[in-house]
Amino acid sequence: MIAHVVLFNEKSELTTEQRQSFAQLFQDTVRAVPSVSRATIGRSVALDPGYAREFGDKTYRFAAVVEFSEKDGLLAYLNHPLHHELGRLFWEYCESTVVLELETIDALSGDVAAIIG
Repeated sequence: MIAHVVLFNEKSELTTEQRQSFAQLFQDTVRAVPSVSRATIGRSVALDPGYAREFGDKTYRFAAVVEFSEKDGLLAYLNHPLHHELGRLFWEYCESTVVLELETIDALSGDVAAIIG
């Protein structure tokens, strides 16, 4: 699998209408592109596991993960007209972000050493 992972923080001045239009466009985009195998989006939750945890210099409030069976599917998604509009809004509405593409395997049934090496 290939995963397109986006961590992001929205700008504080966004209106409810802007947030909703962004959410709707994300949903419309992942539903419109046939090569999307799975798409999830979530927000961070406060959690106390009972021990200290460090998260580096920056934390992110939201994460989106869009999965594809192959790289060509991801390229089709990235070049889709709805994704171009989503990207435009993303850069307008977000104050910070990290975007990366990952080759992934199912760690429950796959060989993790094949990825980590």
